[in-house]
Amino acid sequence: MELVPIAEESLGVRSMAMFVKTKDLSILLDPGISLSPNRYGLPPHPRELERVRALRSILEKYAEESEYVFISHYHRDHFTVPYPSIYMGTTNDSFRKIYSNKVVLMKSPNDENWSQRKRYYGLRKAIENIVKNLVFADGKEFTVGSTKLIVSQSLPHGEDNTKTGRVVAITIIEGDESLMFMPDVEGPISRLAVDYVMMMKPRTLIVGGPPLYLSRRGFGGDYVSNALSSLMVILRAGFLNRLVIAHHTLRDLNWRNTFRQLFEEAGRLGISVITYAGLLNREDELLEAMRRELYAREPPPKDYLERFRRVKDEGGD
Repeated sequence: MELVPIAEESLGVRSMAMFVKTKDLSILLDPGISLSPNRYGLPPHPRELERVRALRSILEKYAEESEYVFISHYHRDHFTVPYPSIYMGTTNDSFRKIYSNKVVLMKSPNDENWSQRKRYYGLRKAIENIVKNLVFADGKEFTVGSTKLIVSQSLPHGEDNTKTGRVVAITIIEGDESLMFMPDVEGPISRLAVDYVMMMKPRTLIVGGPPLYLSRRGFGGDYVSNALSSLMVILRAGFLNRLVIAHHTLRDLNWRNTFRQLFEEAGRLGISVITYAGLLNREDELLEAMRRELYAREPPPKDYLERFRRVKDEGGD
C-alpha cells in the first residue's frame, strides 16, 4: 500500500488530503485545501498563498491517477469546492479535475448541520453529471479486487454534543496492511470514535487531533487531556505500528510539547508518531501558526492588507 501525503498543516495549509494506492485501486482522501482567512487578525501571508497554489497543483496531479474519491464531511478544507477561491487555490475548473469520471464515496448529509448540508447540496449539483457514481458511504463496505474499503457510521466532529457536524472514517485493507483515515474527530475525543478504532485495529492510524489553538474557546484543559488519554488508550492496545497526528493540532507551534507524554509512551512501545511532513521525510512547516512571524520577517507590500480587505471569499473550515 502506497501513501502519498498531499496537503495538511505540517505542509503549510489546512487540509488532510492523502492519495492511497493499492494493487487494485487508487483513491483520493478528502481532496480539499484551504487557508484561514484571519489568524492573529491577519490574512494569509504571501508564502501561504504560494503554498496553497502549489499543493492544489499536486492534488490535481494525483486526481488524474485516482479512480475513487472519499469525502469525510463538508468543511471546505476536506473537499474541492465548485467555485474559484483565493483561499483554496481554486479556479472555475478545479472541481472538474478532482471529480470527473470518479466514483465518489461521500458522507451522507442527513445528520449534518445546516451549513454542511448546504455545502453538500452545492457540491452535488455541480458534480452529479460529471462523476462516474455518487455513493453515500456511511457504514458501508466495498471490495475492489483484493482491497477492502470499510467506512464507519457517522461519528462526532469532536465531542458527542458538538455543533460542528459529523464525519465518517475510512479503513483501507490490503493483505496484512490496514490504514484508518479518521479526520476531524479532534482527538479522538468521543468514546464512539475511540471504540471504533479499537474495533477495527488498524496498523496505521491517521487522526485529526485536538484543536490546541482554540484553547480560549473551550478546547483547552480537560478537552485536550481527554483527547490525549484516548490516544494513550489506542497506543497501549497493541495493534498500531504508526500514528499520524494531523490537522487541527498542528495549528499550534507548541503542539509537540503538549504531546510530549504521548511521544514518550509511543517510543517505549516502539510505535512511530509522525506528521504528514514526516511521512515525506520533511520538516514540519506550520505556516498558519507562523503567520505573525512571517509578517514580521517577510513584510508584504504596503497595499497588501488593503487588497485583502476587498476580497469577498470563503475560506477556512
